[in-house]
Amino acid sequence: MNLNPIRRPIYFSRHGQSEYNKENRVGGDSDLTESGVKYAEMLNLFFQQEVRSGELKHFDKSSIRMFTSTLVRAVHTTSKIKLGVKPMSLKILDEINTGLCDGLTYDEIREKYPLVDKERKEDKLRYRYPRGESYLDIIHRIEPVIFEIERCRGPVIVVLFSLLLPPDCLP
Repeated sequence: MNLNPIRRPIYFSRHGQSEYNKENRVGGDSDLTESGVKYAEMLNLFFQQEVRSGELKHFDKSSIRMFTSTLVRAVHTTSKIKLGVKPMSLKILDEINTGLCDGLTYDEIREKYPLVDKERKEDKLRYRYPRGESYLDIIHRIEPVIFEIERCRGPVIVVLFSLLLPPDCLP
């Protein structure tokens, strides 16, 4: 991989809390909760401040690129960021496909699919949900986006799900 030597900020943010997050459900395409909308609005305020006096003040707003998934919660989150930038919604940034477990809580998975729960706990990285994906699959799936971010010459904002964010970045 060639590293881009141009100095520019790259921001990663989780989408706002979704209805499924609140209910501790996996997968799905639920919208933001009231708390999730407030988070998205605060994220907008953060970026407005960055334009006024932070990292973004050194860049023309037209050079900013914003990437998000195609899921309602991520699109809704980015719609609150008012920088005059149209977010690029990419299917490859969608959350893990939990297959047969989509929409279930972890308790329901333990009850309905005890083997899924057991095998997933043994090897989360390689475990593939029935008719779904593994975390390794996601790593391979997002590689093109990493290259695209690397090609960008201006600031980049990426709004996605928490799996791809370092734990110390999460609220």
